[in-house]
Amino acid sequence: MTFMIGSMLGSFITCMAERLCLNLPLWSLSRSACPTCHHQLRWWQLIPILGILIQRGRCWDCHAVINWRSTLIELVAGVLTMAVGINPSPNLLLLLFCYIILLFNSLTDYLTLNIYPATIIGPLLLGWWLQPPTWDGPFYLVIGLIIILYLIAKFTNRLGSGDIDILLMLSAVASPALVIGSLTLAAIAALVILILRRKRAPIPFVPFMTWSFILCTQLNQTGISVF
Repeated sequence: MTFMIGSMLGSFITCMAERLCLNLPLWSLSRSACPTCHHQLRWWQLIPILGILIQRGRCWDCHAVINWRSTLIELVAGVLTMAVGINPSPNLLLLLFCYIILLFNSLTDYLTLNIYPATIIGPLLLGWWLQPPTWDGPFYLVIGLIIILYLIAKFTNRLGSGDIDILLMLSAVASPALVIGSLTLAAIAALVILILRRKRAPIPFVPFMTWSFILCTQLNQTGISVF
């Protein structure tokens, strides 16, 4: 049951992100349509994960290949929700909330190189309320890192300000070690992609931060200390 709820949530945030990026109205009484033939989707085509499997990865009407991006997010959101549902707690629910916001912004960053800072306010405030920061060396290190990266983003074009917003949210919901570890892993992965692409075109960094943070926090939940 929790997997179904999570997959539906993943489908919802994917729909909202894609509509925002295409400048379409967020709320509509009509169902979504195929981006190729513009035929309105039937109810069963909108079932998370199963819809694309029933259609064998192609539109039922025009047979155009369906992008698996939404299905991947539905699957990840379902698995993460199921993991939290096994032993729910306020901190784990906060972590799930953060995951959902990360997945949403990673998609908008991937599609348009933009994020929506207003979406981070909820987990940011909840994080500081549920687990107030401990004013010690590691916390000051994270704050100093955020300030340095903010200055880099402000005076150069090497980093987007949205990446700093996401990093600030992560610092409110996870330990400094997990934040720095996730950022390090994301930076290494992004660097590898840049080298392989051999292009100077900007790449969206929030998806790297999202997957590295999910990986590090989930391993930490299972008792495996990555950093």
